[in-house]
Amino acid sequence: MKMQKRTNLVTQFSSFLCLKEESSSLITYWQNTPELERNIQLLLQQQTLSPEADIIAQEFLLWLKQEQDNFKYKHLIAYLQESCFFATQRVYQRLKNYWDLLTWYDYFQWGNLLVSSPIPLLSNYDHKFQCKLTTYAKNKLENQLIDQAYQSMGWDRSSDWGLLKKLSLSKQRQCLEKIGGLQGTNLEQYLLVLQCFKIIYKSKATGRNKQLSPPSLVDFESISKEYNFIITNKQKNLSSLSTQDCQTILLNSIKFVRQYCNPRMINQDDKFNNLVVENQLNNLQESNDEQTEYNLVNQILTSAFAELENPQKILFQLWKGLQLTQTEVVEVMVINYPNFVNQQFQVAREISLVRQYLLNKLIQELFLEQNISLTKAKITELKHPLDDWLQQHCKELLGAKLDDLFQFLSQEEKTYIKEYLKQNHWCIKNPLIQDIQSSIEQRFKQKIIEEYQLVFPNTKHINISFLHFIEDWINSNTYSLINNS
Repeated sequence: MKMQKRTNLVTQFSSFLCLKEESSSLITYWQNTPELERNIQLLLQQQTLSPEADIIAQEFLLWLKQEQDNFKYKHLIAYLQESCFFATQRVYQRLKNYWDLLTWYDYFQWGNLLVSSPIPLLSNYDHKFQCKLTTYAKNKLENQLIDQAYQSMGWDRSSDWGLLKKLSLSKQRQCLEKIGGLQGTNLEQYLLVLQCFKIIYKSKATGRNKQLSPPSLVDFESISKEYNFIITNKQKNLSSLSTQDCQTILLNSIKFVRQYCNPRMINQDDKFNNLVVENQLNNLQESNDEQTEYNLVNQILTSAFAELENPQKILFQLWKGLQLTQTEVVEVMVINYPNFVNQQFQVAREISLVRQYLLNKLIQELFLEQNISLTKAKITELKHPLDDWLQQHCKELLGAKLDDLFQFLSQEEKTYIKEYLKQNHWCIKNPLIQDIQSSIEQRFKQKIIEEYQLVFPNTKHINISFLHFIEDWINSNTYSLINNS
């Protein structure tokens, strides 16, 4: 699905994205609303508005939180149309391989319903975090569209054990491979334990909305007996397992399945808010300036991350920046860093150690006068906002390499990118840009290979991870690329 971006300020606040069917496919077009067009032109003529579209939208939102105004309300909905489109694209691409029952149009309709109530959608937006309103709206829409998809497919109503029971064998394998990073005999062992779980576990729950209770100790013992019977009598080349081993495998599987069925995306609301608000950062020099606190948190974590060992920094840039799986991280690093990681569990261990190190640094700097220890509960409380920070920071580190790379593009390449971005959203599936996208990808990958001494296997997911990273970076830097190219 393609969409031509609006570049005129008047049309950004007075037109709505529409769909029509043509040759058995959907195409998009912009429909102007004359009354909104006249109103925004009048406001601009009166010089009561900023010349920057996102600032205008922020002012409208601030006004509407205090007063009612039908025109400003509709202007804001119109401005959010592109955020709705991009969120729809992102969620559809992400979830279509999980569920093929939902179409792009389903997500687009849900997105439009959410955008039609912009005040609830943007209720927690705070301009102090210097995030564009469109970026914030897109992130919010992505999360809410995913939640809508879960509800549509019935996942949210499932307990952990119900979810484990629902998942088909093919989905179990995908989940354990993609999320758990399992392969070989470990994978087959997990699959057989799950098979035994489905055979043995009988829920006592009745009624449509009743959640399934956990298996009893007797259930776990029976699962273990069934597993060991199968490997002995059917000559499967797997090791025997105790009751405790089977229980551990099932609990691990629940974590993998829940993550598989609920893939989380960055939530702009939570980015540092837990660190800033929930963890009492307002005690810093008795300041209520959230931006100052934000900067301090960022400064502490940036400094602590810079002190990590080089392989640790590379690991996080691959995992959080390029969003490779932990198994893929091992494949990339094992050749030149074999003493650092050579198995998936070592990657998980390094992630845990770095998290604890960064949180210790943060607590030491922010709570010097308070007797706060880094308990398991505290780590859990801070894990998600820290992971959001790590993802942003690692993307920035890799993005800086793209900054350097773009300086050395030919003038012809820069001009092409600039002219394309004036009219279109950068999309890796667009055949018009595939040659230049491929060229940038090759140079970017080579730069990382040389600087970090890595070897990337030629796999589809790793290649697409590079392409998606470049796509996101270009779209996030559209303004500077257009004006500075």
